[in-house]
Amino acid sequence: MTDYLEQRRHKRLPLRTNVFVEGDGFSRFRTQTMDFSDGGLFVEGQTLAKLDVNTLIHIQTAEDIEDAPLLTARIAWTNRYGAGIEYLLDS
Repeated sequence: MTDYLEQRRHKRLPLRTNVFVEGDGFSRFRTQTMDFSDGGLFVEGQTLAKLDVNTLIHIQTAEDIEDAPLLTARIAWTNRYGAGIEYLLDS
């Protein structure tokens, strides 16, 4: 049996930072990340934990950064603490 962590395509780094999350069906709210990688991040929040996989969201840093980009992402997986978010990048 392959170890779950070995299946990840990108190395994850622990990073706790504040972000805003918004999407259809719920209002913008502030929460924290737990880790991030080149492919996505894990974001805490009961609202996110209840969303379906493949739900589109928008995420933006809540730190004091002028003109911070608003990224489009999708829910890749959830657990009781929040959701794994995959970045959706323009090709």
